[in-house]
Amino acid sequence: MTYLRGLLTASVVFALAACATGLGTPTTGLTGTVTRGPITPVCMIDVPCYAPFSANFTVKRGSSTVASFHSDDQGQFTVMLFPGTYSIIPASDAPVMMASSQGKTVTVNPTGMTTVQLEFDTGIR
Repeated sequence: MTYLRGLLTASVVFALAACATGLGTPTTGLTGTVTRGPITPVCMIDVPCYAPFSANFTVKRGSSTVASFHSDDQGQFTVMLFPGTYSIIPASDAPVMMASSQGKTVTVNPTGMTTVQLEFDTGIR
């Protein structure tokens, strides 16, 4: 009986430690679309000024990289993350101006998937 109680206590302590340190698989995250623009020097009525794009992105929490993802040709992406605040940074070869300086701050909700639309600047003027 003492052995089982000790084993149960150790299991609970390990589970709590895993949650506190971020071990395990997140059940929350981000889903959405990335767009870039302007895509023409002059934006006109009924002509898109922003367009979705495909690129690699880094997800940081503070100064630590915690994940990465790739958007598809329609700019859509999904990345699983624990609840909290993150920076989404395009890779240096993304088709936007000064990609590494265009980090976007996002907050992942405590339940489900958080939907975002992230817009990045092409530098076209």
